[in-house]
Amino acid sequence: MQYGLSKSKSCLISEISRSLNETIKLKNTIERLCDNLQSLNKEEAKVIKENYLNEVKKYFPDEAVSIFDDSDISKRYGKKFEDLDQIIDASDPDKTVVNGYHVCEAVILGKNEKQPISVYSEIYSCKSKNFISKNKYTIDSIDTVMSVLNRKCNMIFDRGYDDNKIIDYIDKSGNYFVIRMNDKRIFLFKGRKKNAYNEALKRKGKVKMELWFEGEKVEISVSHTKVTLPSNKKDYELVFVYGLSEERPLILLTNRDIHSKEDVIKVVRLYFYRWRVEEYFRSKKQEYDFENMRVRTLKAMNNLNLMLMMHMGHLGMLIEDMDKKLLTIKILERSKSLRNKVCVWFSQISRGISEILKYVHTGIKGYQRIEKRKKYKQLELKL
Repeated sequence: MQYGLSKSKSCLISEISRSLNETIKLKNTIERLCDNLQSLNKEEAKVIKENYLNEVKKYFPDEAVSIFDDSDISKRYGKKFEDLDQIIDASDPDKTVVNGYHVCEAVILGKNEKQPISVYSEIYSCKSKNFISKNKYTIDSIDTVMSVLNRKCNMIFDRGYDDNKIIDYIDKSGNYFVIRMNDKRIFLFKGRKKNAYNEALKRKGKVKMELWFEGEKVEISVSHTKVTLPSNKKDYELVFVYGLSEERPLILLTNRDIHSKEDVIKVVRLYFYRWRVEEYFRSKKQEYDFENMRVRTLKAMNNLNLMLMMHMGHLGMLIEDMDKKLLTIKILERSKSLRNKVCVWFSQISRGISEILKYVHTGIKGYQRIEKRKKYKQLELKL
């Protein structure tokens, strides 16, 4: 599967099977791979994932940044897939409701190149019999990050995670968080209940800073104030960001202490690392045709997703050692990309590996070490 994903750059089992270039019929290869994805049980998948996590954890810094994203898989014309759900297609300008699945993803940025390396990825449907809640997957992803790092880290969330239960859970875990708030959020400002968005409009932002946003350097202004969350009566810092492409100010909640200009700038920069998971997921969809996977059961989808997560994790490890390994530089040269320097390198690395593997005509058999045993010598009796 790893070789097939590398060469074909596709989640389609038929394309993966073609890239293996086996001597048997293509139909038989497809059936074998589909059967293996379906028969891989939870215990086996858990062992595979633990081996992968033990391998990637050495690439994470002491003060790690973990980013959580709730994305989706659009199956607009799908009918036969298991437990098809209704989702809002985020890639559609009209945000139409279509058939599909939800995806809960958690990545941790590497210590050298700040590349997003996935540690948790789960496809789920609200219509499944064993479905409990979306928060259950979020909490599982948080627990996975904590078990991998085994130390305090910064957790970054978008406004889809603006939930009192999530805030309480992270706060009790002892980790830092930065969460984007909805405009309708109510906080206690010096003991009085006020709307966060209305309070943001009353401020201008005294702290000036520069930021790379959507490929351009922009100058923004930032303001902050201490607030109390009504649900748990705890004090947090509320940060307002002005001057982005959006007309509305950005509202961030954090449990980090802010005592200086440097502190508030750090909170803003931490949040904007979140765009790296967006680039990661874009690579997943565009380079590997993630939304076009054709396996029908949720179990097979998640097992295929596990294979892809591991594959992209190993790409991330290659990129993190970019300055130490000539191999990564040669792969980037082979990709023949238009841009020499980007923030997220997954598209270029995957394209370079695929171009190199196009010259392999024997399939994966040429890379496998096949043990050649000596002929068994049976005891002979001389008469």
